Amino acid sequence: MRILINTLFTIKIIIFIGLSFVITSLHSQDLEPRLLSSMPINGNILIASYSYSGGNILIDPSLPIEDLDANLNNLVVAYVRSFKFLNKLAKADIVIPYSLGKYEAIVDSVNTKVNRNGFADPMLRFSVLLLGTKPSKPQDYFTQESGNFKLGLNFRVKIPIGSYNSDYLLNVGTNRWSFQTGVGGSYTLKKKFIVEAHLNSWLFTETSNFFDESTTQQKSLFGVQVHFAYVFKPGFWAAISTGKTFGGKLEINDVLQDIPQNNSRFGAAVAYKISKHSGLKLAFTSGFSTRAGADFNTLIFNYSYVWFDKPKQK
Repeated sequence: MRILINTLFTIKIIIFIGLSFVITSLHSQDLEPRLLSSMPINGNILIASYSYSGGNILIDPSLPIEDLDANLNNLVVAYVRSFKFLNKLAKADIVIPYSLGKYEAIVDSVNTKVNRNGFADPMLRFSVLLLGTKPSKPQDYFTQESGNFKLGLNFRVKIPIGSYNSDYLLNVGTNRWSFQTGVGGSYTLKKKFIVEAHLNSWLFTETSNFFDESTTQQKSLFGVQVHFAYVFKPGFWAAISTGKTFGGKLEINDVLQDIPQNNSRFGAAVAYKISKHSGLKLAFTSGFSTRAGADFNTLIFNYSYVWFDKPKQK
C-alpha cells in the first residue's frame, strides 16, 4: 500500500508541474507574438478561443507506469479594455477558461483512464506600454506615427477558484495563487518586420491541500521568448516564435524535489482581419525538448470582436 501511495504521489507531482500552465492557454509557456501591439484607448475586445493540447507527460522511467498521455480541449472567453494610465497606453484583461481533459496511462500493465472537466483558474492581466505609442482616441490614433521601438510591462494573477477536489489525483484548478511579472521590447523595420522579445517570471503561493494531506511550494519559474513577425497589411500578419522556461522546482512538505521545468518550445501564428470589427487567429506550438512534465502540441483558434466607446456629446 505504501509503495502504491508513493507511486501515486510521484505521479501527482509530475502531472501538477506539467499541466498547471497548460490549462488556461495563456501562461508562461504560451508563445504570444505581437503582445506589444497597440490600439486606441477606450477600446474593447471580446475573444472566444478554442485550443487542443495533446501529448505525453514525461515521468521517471523507474515508475511502474507507461504511456502517460493527456488530451485537453480548452474553451476560453476573454475581455480586453484599453485606457490611459499615467499618460501611457494600458490594457486590462480578464480570461475565463474551461477545460475538458482526458488522461490515459498503463499502470502496472493495466490500462487506466480518467476524465476531468471544469473551470480552470481565471486570470487577470494589466499591461502598459512605456515607450512607442502615445495613448490616443480612435479619431487621432490612425493619423499618428508610432515609434519603431516599443517597451512594455505586464502583470498577471491567476485566481485559485477553478475546479479542485483534494480527493482527486488530477484537477483542473491549481488551488494556489500565481503571479507573473513580465517585460518586453520590440523593434519594427520598414513598418513590416517586427522583432520582439519577452522576459517573465512566475511566483506561486503554497498549496496546503495537495495530496495525502501534504503541502507544496513551487519555486519561481522564469521564461524567455523571441518572436519574428511580418505584417502583410493592417490586420494581416504572421509570426514564428521560440521560448524557454527554466526553474520551477517543487518543495513537498519542505523537501525540495529535483524536477525542474527546463522546457523549450517553438510555434507559429497567423492573424487575419475578416471585417471592420472582427478577426481570426490560428496558432500552433510544440516542444523542442522537455526534461519533465508536459510535452504537448497545442493548436489554438481565436475569434475576436473589437469596438470602441462612442464619443461623448459635448
